[in-house]
Amino acid sequence: MRVSVHPSCRHGERGVALLTALLLTLAVLMTSVAAARSAINGARAAGHERDRILALHAAMAALADAEHDIEGGLDPGSARAAALANATPGAFAAGCRGGTPYDGLCERAPDAGDIFAALADDQGPAVEFGTFTGALIPAGEGAFSVRAPRYLIERMPSAAGALLYRVSALGFGSIPTTQVAVQAYYRKLLAGAPAAGAGPSGPGQGQGPGTGPEAPPEPEGPGLPETAGGPGIRVGWREIGNWRETVASVGK
Repeated sequence: MRVSVHPSCRHGERGVALLTALLLTLAVLMTSVAAARSAINGARAAGHERDRILALHAAMAALADAEHDIEGGLDPGSARAAALANATPGAFAAGCRGGTPYDGLCERAPDAGDIFAALADDQGPAVEFGTFTGALIPAGEGAFSVRAPRYLIERMPSAAGALLYRVSALGFGSIPTTQVAVQAYYRKLLAGAPAAGAGPSGPGQGQGPGTGPEAPPEPEGPGLPETAGGPGIRVGWREIGNWRETVASVGK
């Protein structure tokens, strides 16, 4: 027995199939758009993070350059080197405005915001990388930092026989708006001061530090880090969180 299908039913089936195909196409299209948007956002986030890390590395390079500056820089016999070697009060001005040759040397700021504002100011007193050390850093081209990092050095209160400086540094990414600021403390022992950990309870008690029968030999040359008259050491560091917001709030 042959059953005939009315033409209107066939047209209805074709309409349902077309609608289903359109819905499936739309679903695939929306999925593709969402995947593309996610990939673009991921690439953008990765680019921002890469730029932030570039700025962080630049800021850390500025910290190291400031420490080289503290140790005498390019001219250990200069007035600046002598001022840093002895923390000469007159060389460290309020607001870091001591001028040549004491650029970027600051008396301890009563408010951290003052240092942040001075560091962020493009026309401010901060010292550009390599100014007093002769060091070079690639900047301003391609994937390098858009400009050289800079730093300020504050003279901090310290124990007798020691010097303590706080270094604030600012690094840039490949675009000017990507900025990272860090701070670190740098400590030095003056010549004649006891080395870290030395004292009357150590070997040779009563004979003075470093003179007992089991005391290590005195280093030759400029000395080792944390020895009297030797190079100083970095005492921790931190990144200044929300740098741009922090600087923006200082001016309010």
